[in-house]
Amino acid sequence: MRSMMDSRAVRSVAVQVAVATMCLTSGLAFAQGAQPTTPATQPPTTQPPTTQQPPTTQPPTTQQPTTQQPAQPTDPAAEQAAPAAPTKPQLTFDSDYVVWFYAVKGENGPQFEQFFTRVKEAMAKSTNPERTNQAAGMKLLKATSPAADGTVNYVLIINPVVKGQEYSPGMLLFEVFPTEAKQLVDQLQSFINDKGLNAAVPLTTVMPLSDM
Repeated sequence: MRSMMDSRAVRSVAVQVAVATMCLTSGLAFAQGAQPTTPATQPPTTQPPTTQQPPTTQPPTTQQPTTQQPAQPTDPAAEQAAPAAPTKPQLTFDSDYVVWFYAVKGENGPQFEQFFTRVKEAMAKSTNPERTNQAAGMKLLKATSPAADGTVNYVLIINPVVKGQEYSPGMLLFEVFPTEAKQLVDQLQSFINDKGLNAAVPLTTVMPLSDM
């Protein structure tokens, strides 16, 4: 009986020793394998920087050097726009002769004659061949003495008349000197004595006084 009790006691001690050993072994294993728990820190997600394309730079446009022409002297009157030329003559005569009277202020006689000198130049330079024929039959005459009020009387004789052609002094000027004509005609008006005889009188032949 006692032997059985001793055997049981021995087995019980052995069991306790085995349990203790297992607990000790497990504790050591846990202590060696366990690492301190730290929050898992993920590295921040860093996107690679976006590579910006450099701005497209157009090469500068090379301007070709412009060669400036030297300024040419100009006539201020020629720079003004000339009015359009009329399509038909403004003053024509169908008679055989014309006597044109002008009553000119005494102090303006030289300027009046200069006006008709300019008309003469215009007719000589015109590209219209009829102007030469007209000029051949035109003659400017002047009274040998002024009137009592100082007016000087001039007469333009047209003999023969070239029918259907322009006889307006202003328009004859305009054909060749378009930017100057208006100014000259305006000046002519200032030379005229309005109280005198100023008229173009067309004439026709009545009879010759010679049988030759």
